[in-house]
Amino acid sequence: MLRALETSKPAMRIENLGAWSEAQWIDVALRMVSLPGAAWLDGDGSSDLGATSWLAAEPVEVVRSKRSLEALRSLRTPGGSDDVPHWIGYIAYDAGVTSRHARPGDAMYFARYDALLRRDAEGNVQAFAEDETALTRLRRRMESSRPALRAPSIHALRVTPADAHADAIERARAYIAAGDIYQVNLARCWDAAFEGSPLALCLAMREASPVPLGLYLDGFDHQVCARTMERFVRWAPDAEGRGPVETRPIKGTVRREGNDDVESDALRSDPKERAEHAMIVDLMRNDLGRLAEVGSVEVVRPLDVEPYAKLHHLVTTVRATTRPGTTLEDVVAATFPPGSVTGAPKLRAIEIIDELEESARGVYCGAIGFVDRSGGANFAVAIRTAVVRDQRVRYFAGGGLVWPSVAAKEVAETELKARVFLDALERIG
Repeated sequence: MLRALETSKPAMRIENLGAWSEAQWIDVALRMVSLPGAAWLDGDGSSDLGATSWLAAEPVEVVRSKRSLEALRSLRTPGGSDDVPHWIGYIAYDAGVTSRHARPGDAMYFARYDALLRRDAEGNVQAFAEDETALTRLRRRMESSRPALRAPSIHALRVTPADAHADAIERARAYIAAGDIYQVNLARCWDAAFEGSPLALCLAMREASPVPLGLYLDGFDHQVCARTMERFVRWAPDAEGRGPVETRPIKGTVRREGNDDVESDALRSDPKERAEHAMIVDLMRNDLGRLAEVGSVEVVRPLDVEPYAKLHHLVTTVRATTRPGTTLEDVVAATFPPGSVTGAPKLRAIEIIDELEESARGVYCGAIGFVDRSGGANFAVAIRTAVVRDQRVRYFAGGGLVWPSVAAKEVAETELKARVFLDALERIG
């Protein structure tokens, strides 16, 4: 299957494998992601966001932290080819906050792979490997047996009660009325005993929710499945740390019912949704401004409406250029947790989230994605995310609140966003 190797920028070998059909790609994906420590960055090919998919398994190194973001310093990168994953994993939301709740698992998990497969939007597949030995191992993974997946089942599903969430919303509105905050994002939790294959659950979520940015990650003692459409931060530095950085905050949601033009116009013109959105865009401009060269922060493509399977989202792109000397730790420290899933002002919103939500968020609302070989990063916001750990599965859904928010509508929005998870359970039930 593999032909003669070509040498790319340092230490990477690139082999062109030709154009694959979706069926071919999925067949190899299911072989590889059934292996220990597998990662599948599952782009749908529909836009720049999801133009590329990556597959890897059996990492050569894992860095994880139970406490804080300090382990980011351990993510050594060799330099050279940018936008090629070197570390794939996540930063949990709770890594960036002080919480009264017990943290469910790792604050940070990243796995390093010495060989990967990439598929672009046109279906062209390439193998990337650090050396001949890594390439041989990749070939073996591609040709491994495709195991049968045990159908998942869940038991005793527990959901944050609608009336409890409505009460939390009213308490949040009281904080807004008192001037503590302008906006806050509150979530509900779905939690259940879990049996069967986490990968099967992820495949069902993939079918229920076509989005640009998907992730399946086997963290050995836990598995993460995310279906997201929100870029948190993409940073492509040069050797001195200067380079473009971009974020695409999503804030504003309406149900998709069949008339996209009318629904998009309604979302753009809704005063409550626009107010939510403007606050978060301003917050993200300020976050990037901590890193940016003077005058480089700009808002582009404001108030885009993006349609998905069951809803529309309001999206704006914010860009800047980082100053020389900027590091990955600087980028994360300035921007994490993502503003769209916290609120404004961010620090006070984080405190209120911890007070009003019933449990720690874990991976949900953190960052998922990769650190590339040049030390840059491509992270998405971990929304629509299920985590399987200790024979339990947890899923959250939330939404942004401002003073005009109506509790009943906000509760309904969480249920709409939870359909990715609940529809997946119905498909495999």
